[in-house]
Amino acid sequence: MTNSFELEKKIKDSGLRRSWILNQLGIKSYATLRAKIRNDSEFTASEIDKLCDILNISKSQRGAIFFANVAE
Repeated sequence: MTNSFELEKKIKDSGLRRSWILNQLGIKSYATLRAKIRNDSEFTASEIDKLCDILNISKSQRGAIFFANVAE
């Protein structure tokens, strides 16, 4: 389960435009990205790898963000 709060914070702190991130991930719409962040849909392994590169997410942060066991 994705820790939505932490991922949103990473995106905001990066200063990158969501449209640019979408393009880099090959995601077609904001709605799709939003669904993945909100756990309505899952990120693929390649999307997680790319997001980690784009957002400078370390290996330890990767587990805490993308494989979290959090209640929201």
